[in-house]
Amino acid sequence: MINKRYKDILEKYIYNGESTPLTIGTLVVVAFCFLIMIISTFTQFNFSHPWLAFTKGSGLGFVSKPVAYTPLIPTMIFIIYLLGRKYSCLLFILYTLIGFFFVPIFSFGGGFGNVQNYLFGYFLGFVFAIFIEGGILKRSQTPLYRLFASVCGVLSIHICGFIYCFILAIFKIIDFSFIFLVVSVLSGGKIIYDVIFSSLVILFAPYIKNVFWVCMKPKILTKERKYSKRHSRTVSDN
Repeated sequence: MINKRYKDILEKYIYNGESTPLTIGTLVVVAFCFLIMIISTFTQFNFSHPWLAFTKGSGLGFVSKPVAYTPLIPTMIFIIYLLGRKYSCLLFILYTLIGFFFVPIFSFGGGFGNVQNYLFGYFLGFVFAIFIEGGILKRSQTPLYRLFASVCGVLSIHICGFIYCFILAIFKIIDFSFIFLVVSVLSGGKIIYDVIFSSLVILFAPYIKNVFWVCMKPKILTKERKYSKRHSRTVSDN
């Protein structure tokens, strides 16, 4: 009987697709996500892997390709799953306001003038990722849907970045020839890494969210304590 009761309590802590509630714990998790966004913005992983390429003298073959990777996009894909659309939007607004007016926390610096930076389109793409990925996850959170949501989120960020560069070129802020350089560097091979790492993150995200869900739903513990005390009194009276 005791084991069953604690099993029922434990199941209430497990995330089952509920809407994220407005609690102090949720705001703490938002603050934590804000911190990991800043960390991932200025973190770079250096690694290499085999790459099929054509080289002079050797012809077509595998070479070692060095990669310098910043995990900001997979971090955002995870945050969208963790917080949901509403609180992901809150985080994005806070991050944008602080980056514009207080601290240069963007990868391309700080200040409102950075809206003319070609990188800003990729950052703006987070908004589309929030609504697209969040909308897919709201329908279902099976592994297949999570993978689909992560891929759509990554693609929306890169597409928004390309469109934003095109708009800047129309207004002659950057040259049209520069667009292809930006896309080849930021969306060429990098989009493959973003899809791979985002897919890995989103597969393990439910297990991580269960840990944070305890913090985001603190009222459960209070209710269970009240129930336990009431149940204990009933048993002692009998």
